[in-house]
Amino acid sequence: MTRRNRKREHYGSSININGEELNINSSEKYGVYPIIIEKFVIELDKMIEKYKRVFVLRVDLHLDNYSDDNKEISEFMRAQVQRIRRKYKTKYVGYIWVREMERAKTQHYHLAFFIDGDKIRAPYGLNQQIKAKWYKNGHRSVVPKPYYFLDKHNMKEEREEVIYRLSYLAKVRGKGYRSAQAKDYSTSRILLF
Repeated sequence: MTRRNRKREHYGSSININGEELNINSSEKYGVYPIIIEKFVIELDKMIEKYKRVFVLRVDLHLDNYSDDNKEISEFMRAQVQRIRRKYKTKYVGYIWVREMERAKTQHYHLAFFIDGDKIRAPYGLNQQIKAKWYKNGHRSVVPKPYYFLDKHNMKEEREEVIYRLSYLAKVRGKGYRSAQAKDYSTSRILLF
């Protein structure tokens, strides 16, 4: 493991997070930041503890104009979480977002929402809402297999697949192209009380 951006890097196809060995989307050549994986696994597991079923939606958002900060995504996420709570009548909404910038001149964001699976079963309405609300900032690109549905019948397998899929968000490549005060990622902070 090496350090870059003051965050530890990990290279390999599995990682130990909180005493659990997890398969991740990484290799000896392409690394990840373990802290990002740890943070989203904690939030996902809190949602699994709170609800019998958990709906996970993956989304990619692109900005039209470069920004030194994350004001657009922070405001969008704050409002979107409130919209989800109201529309689906649920108290808790988990999420993660990461900021990346590679070849394009503007940053883009990969994100995922964790929602009570008894309140939402399919992504169409939520995807339409996200697209409409993000439109003033840029565009939403289509993500293959954008959602997962975890319940008691598939919890272990789907959780493993979600963690593998979301570990891509922790990749080293594309991170760090930002001002010192901007973050590379953020997650919800769900309380377990």
